[in-house]
Amino acid sequence: MTLSIVIPMKSPERSKSRLAEVLSRSQRKKLTLELFEKNLGFFRQRYPQHNLLVVTESKRIQDISHSYGAEVLLEEQKLAGLNAAVTLAAEYNVRRGIETQLVIPGDIETLDYQEIECLLSHREARPSVVVCPSYDGGTNAIMTSPPNAMPFSFGLNSCQIHLLSAFNAGLHTQRLFLESLSFDVDCPDDLDRANIWLEKKSA
Repeated sequence: MTLSIVIPMKSPERSKSRLAEVLSRSQRKKLTLELFEKNLGFFRQRYPQHNLLVVTESKRIQDISHSYGAEVLLEEQKLAGLNAAVTLAAEYNVRRGIETQLVIPGDIETLDYQEIECLLSHREARPSVVVCPSYDGGTNAIMTSPPNAMPFSFGLNSCQIHLLSAFNAGLHTQRLFLESLSFDVDCPDDLDRANIWLEKKSA
């Protein structure tokens, strides 16, 4: 089964707005890029056999992605949002015959090889979806076969929304909790939990 690993990434200048109370703009940009490059490198090293697709409107992100050998799908409209970006990727992947799409955000704190292997082992040829929740009820990974098997609803409580939508669409539906994958870096508490060290003064 052909697989495309999709990483949606908005411009680093617009990222991590919920960290504005504890980090300067330059610190937020630095954190965004560090997490993105670390996770991009993980997939490129561990899964070179699979297509790696970054969806972005940012020229900076495009250049970084190409340096890691990733394919880039440029969004035509800025500020379109995460759901629009993932839908764009799904439509693109269907057109070129990709059978399964795995969406993982670029800001996961730590990607664990055994967890990703576990997730990929749940791929099915029949229409299906696997949803991996974030610690706060969001969605930190979603694997769909075919890529456009269902509408995407990233946001508050999206894990439950995705599961219900998939079930109502008659898809084989699985919820898979993976501990490391459940943690992204979005809020001040995430920085404390992740023990991420950052210089507190503006760069």
